[in-house]
Amino acid sequence: MECTLRPHKLIIFTRYPEPGKVKTRLVPAVGTEGAAALHRDMTSYVMTWVTILAAKKPVEIELRYDGGTQAQMASWLGPGLTCVAQGNGDLGARMAKAFQDNFQSGGGPAVLIGTDCPQLTMFHVQKAFDVLKRYDVVIGPSADGGYYLIGLKREAPELFQSVEWGTGIVLQQTLDKAREKNLSVCRLNVLSDVDLPSDLPVWERTILQYLSIIIPTLNEEDYLPGTLECLNADWNGEVIVVDGESHDKTVQIAQDWGAKVLVAEPCRGSQMNVGAQEASGDILLFLHADTHLPQDFAQLIREKMTHPDVPGGSFALRFHPASRKLDTKFIAFRTTVLHKPYGDQAIFIRASLFHLMGGYAEIPLMEDLDFVRRLNKQGPLAYIHEPVIASSRRFLKHGHVRATIRNNFTQLGFALGVSPERLSRFYYKSSKKHSSQEEE
Repeated sequence: MECTLRPHKLIIFTRYPEPGKVKTRLVPAVGTEGAAALHRDMTSYVMTWVTILAAKKPVEIELRYDGGTQAQMASWLGPGLTCVAQGNGDLGARMAKAFQDNFQSGGGPAVLIGTDCPQLTMFHVQKAFDVLKRYDVVIGPSADGGYYLIGLKREAPELFQSVEWGTGIVLQQTLDKAREKNLSVCRLNVLSDVDLPSDLPVWERTILQYLSIIIPTLNEEDYLPGTLECLNADWNGEVIVVDGESHDKTVQIAQDWGAKVLVAEPCRGSQMNVGAQEASGDILLFLHADTHLPQDFAQLIREKMTHPDVPGGSFALRFHPASRKLDTKFIAFRTTVLHKPYGDQAIFIRASLFHLMGGYAEIPLMEDLDFVRRLNKQGPLAYIHEPVIASSRRFLKHGHVRATIRNNFTQLGFALGVSPERLSRFYYKSSKKHSSQEEE
């Protein structure tokens, strides 16, 4: 109870962007002025979502700087920030001092981040503060062997002593020290820093909002060509088809259209996770093989995702062939009021948040409902009024009334806690003749 009453603090480590003194390892690729400009841009990018976080959550923001003066930092980032010089010593000593000042002044749990990880979001910081209710330490591993975030429930200076900073063993040394002190540790998902010229594409994909479309398939030769044809334009992204061992020409069709093709077990949740793991986009879009996106889908998604507090979203939905029995008004109500889009509405999400959440549950049914339920906890979902056009084949095959009753019963059962395995047996009537892709 004591920790919840004390203020939470987010500490941001950065440097004043003086050419030749920031991002020096990038200088061979972009020059001293370019490295300084990149540092300014990345810091401003972080401060944008930090400002939104501070307005939404009871979190105190403190910027700890190296180089420059308070006046220069205020001139650069604005006068409203609390700016404190990092002080002397190596990186570990300066981080330890920041935490020490917080706890000795009566502060509560604190999280420290840098400004060189563009994949880091406000959702990671929110998650970090949440896990500090149960753990002593939270740490966000970076792909280079360091970490992009560290949070403490109480002071632990040992974590920052005798660490070989700037090497690929920083994370492991820190974890070893935590274990020696019997501190419980929670790890977040791995993200990439921008430190070397080879890291520059990480920043480029972030600012350009590079899009990865992931399509799970199983025997979709009749519908996949139309779906891929809608993507035949310059929208700055990639298409990944994850096939569940089709017996028709699905794989060949995907390859002919230039998609990256992967193979996974025939389970939609598993297929989408495999695709996400291989995706390079900053935004992931999960698309059914029988669903057509609107022509300007990429622009519509990017406009929504420019807001840092939007975790993801979906499109409106129409069916083809259309029918008066397929009234989409309830779907719009369910999506905009109840915030429950389904998988056939082309759900999109920030890639780093997807991995932070652990991806889709690999269950035989209702993976989209489970995912959206967890996604809603991150923040309000975006809704794009321009609809995707999904095939009405399952309604035509089984009848509108029968299909609707079956859908409603399974959704109700899932909400009441019935296992997905049991719901799957009901949904498919214990038949192995149809897969979830064939039905949906």
